[in-house]
Amino acid sequence: MRVTQAPEAIEGAPVKASRFPPVERTLRMTTGLILFSFATTHFLNHACGVLRLPTMEAIRLVLLWPWRTYVGQTLLYGSLLTHGSLGLFAIYRRRHLRIPPAELAQILLGLSIPPLIILHAVNVRVGHFLFGLPESYPWLIYRYWHLSPFVGVPRQFLLLLVLWIHGCIGLRSAMRFKPWYPKWMPVLAALATVIPLLAISGIIDAGHDFDATAAQDRNFLASFNLQSPAQAAMLAKIGELSILVYIGLVGAVFAGHGLREWLQRRYRAVTVTYPGGKQAVVPRGFSILEASRWAGVSHMSMCGGRGRCSTCRVRVRAGLETLPSPNVAEANTLAAIQAETNIRLACQVRPHGDVDVTPLLTLGRWETKALAANLSASMEHEIAALFIDLRDSTKLADGRLPYDAFYVIDRYVGAVCHAVEASGGHVTSIAGDGVMSFFGGDRDARSASRAAIFALQELWRTLDALSTEFESAFDFPLRFGAGCHLGLAVVGALESRQTAQFLGEVGNIASRLESLTKELKCTMILSREMVERAGFAMPPVETRRVQIRSVSRQIELIVFRTKDDLDHLIAQEAN
Repeated sequence: MRVTQAPEAIEGAPVKASRFPPVERTLRMTTGLILFSFATTHFLNHACGVLRLPTMEAIRLVLLWPWRTYVGQTLLYGSLLTHGSLGLFAIYRRRHLRIPPAELAQILLGLSIPPLIILHAVNVRVGHFLFGLPESYPWLIYRYWHLSPFVGVPRQFLLLLVLWIHGCIGLRSAMRFKPWYPKWMPVLAALATVIPLLAISGIIDAGHDFDATAAQDRNFLASFNLQSPAQAAMLAKIGELSILVYIGLVGAVFAGHGLREWLQRRYRAVTVTYPGGKQAVVPRGFSILEASRWAGVSHMSMCGGRGRCSTCRVRVRAGLETLPSPNVAEANTLAAIQAETNIRLACQVRPHGDVDVTPLLTLGRWETKALAANLSASMEHEIAALFIDLRDSTKLADGRLPYDAFYVIDRYVGAVCHAVEASGGHVTSIAGDGVMSFFGGDRDARSASRAAIFALQELWRTLDALSTEFESAFDFPLRFGAGCHLGLAVVGALESRQTAQFLGEVGNIASRLESLTKELKCTMILSREMVERAGFAMPPVETRRVQIRSVSRQIELIVFRTKDDLDHLIAQEAN
């Protein structure tokens, strides 16, 4: 393998961001919105069936009129063709088919829509075009509800749900990065649930109304004898052939994908080298993130590889000249973080030759364990309560991408939870960047106090390492404050959560001690009582007495400003 050394990061103008999003993404989003708008108006029209079938038909003439105009028809069919073609092209263009579950679900739903739509469109549009059959709701209710209640109706309900879920997944993927999305998410979720349910209810009510009218008027059903058996057979044949053509087209896309991948792997492979010497040999055209996934290399990507965050970025150590210039999506993100010239987004850059890269951010997931089973239910224990909070967290989002800010919080909270649980503690609540935990309940006060102090030592060491990483990657060094106190509390497992919880004054005191670290400009405050009960000698550091609100007695504190102060406390353990 031959690679050339990348130049050192040079000073210069940052990558210029474009005001315009990529054309393909814009087309996919625009056409998807048009199709979703048509589906929404259609489903709302279905919902009018709860007002009886004649009302449903009368509203159709008004609600769907824009889609019957020349402009509406052009937008609808043009969007259908464009959106479907872009979807198939995206599958063909993929470098491999190892797809995350959520994205795989959206793709499978999208592929299943055309066969269902073809059968419906042939019965409605083609039948109207060839034989002059009506497009009215009474005619469609007759065809599906009366003639095919066990096939036609379930198939229409399936089409409705598949199309709606596919559209909602796509909208969420595109809109969740907008600043207004969290505020409106409950409303959107409610609409996403109510609209299809109302549409199905409307169809069912319209069917019952059709049956009631047919029972009262003997000539009612005779008015629907508009289609001959030959016409029905022809429409069925057209539908079958159309579905076969579609299946052949999809099969050709997957076959082309497989052939292209084999040829590129056989004749145009590139090697991506990672720290430690691990390599991914992939076809030319793979992104670095795709190569990582293909080779099983852990690689962070909070936005799923869409170029909307910078967590997948890598430092190119060798082979920088083999990389193409950043596309619009990558250029915008690199400009937002003011990246150096040898920093690239792994999800966007596709090497033309061998490269040696270092992912700048590592995967770090945390999981809170439910340890309540080891605790006595609702019993009073002497515990060490620990509250930890991140400093300057409100400044974290300033000038940074939302996913990057979330990544920092995620790694920080993960480090706190790991340090607490590794020392036998229990995390009880996480509120933003504040973490409340306790030690004890299943051990004596001395052991609980010692476990809390050892957890703080490990946490300080871990956060120092994270701070170095984040200061380099995000220009945001981690600073935290911690307060810890020993006292009585009722400890148990809440039945609704099945996690360890505690209730008592000790938690309020620990939280107040953490707040005092800001006033005293220190990192950690421990109560003297806890340190002495842990069996440690008093360290040569600052001590104070404070009166905490709602606490009758004064609390004597030990103030720790540096990690060396805490290390000295542990090293000078009392006999």
